Parts: sequence; structure tokens; C-alpha cells
Amino acid sequence: MTTEEIYARIQKVLSEQKGEDFLVSPEMSLNDQIAEDSVEVMEFVIGLEDEFGLEISDQEIENFHTLSEIVFYISKKQNVR
Repeated sequence: MTTEEIYARIQKVLSEQKGEDFLVSPEMSLNDQIAEDSVEVMEFVIGLEDEFGLEISDQEIENFHTLSEIVFYISKKQNVR
């Protein structure tokens, strides 16, 4: 899976949660621009887990700061399979 495909699928997850007008970019901050609080972070992560068939630990979530880090993580996990 390419990074473009991952971004597109993340865009889909965020569109479902934030509305069709919500646009993603690699430098978006998880805690400032994507999620306003810990509940939104968890909803986003659950959406990613469902979309990509992954389990993401709380420890891994704490290491996510930008969308590009999340894409890198998903890309790495997808290639392991």
C-alpha cells in the first residue's frame, strides 16, 4: 500500500468523523488539529484500527504527533504482514 493510499483512507476515516470538508495534510498535529481531546483521539484511533485492520497500543498512540508519523506507522505495519 502506498502512502497516498494510506492518506486517502485516513481522509475517509476523518471525513466520517469530522465531516466531508475536513482535509488532511502530513504536518497536521494529532492533538491540536485532528482531535480536540482524548475522546476524539480514541475515536480516531478506533477508526484507523477498523479501516486498516490493526491494533494500536496506547503506548504507540502516545508517540504519534503528526499525521505523517501515523502514516509511517501504518505503512510499516502493513509491510510486516
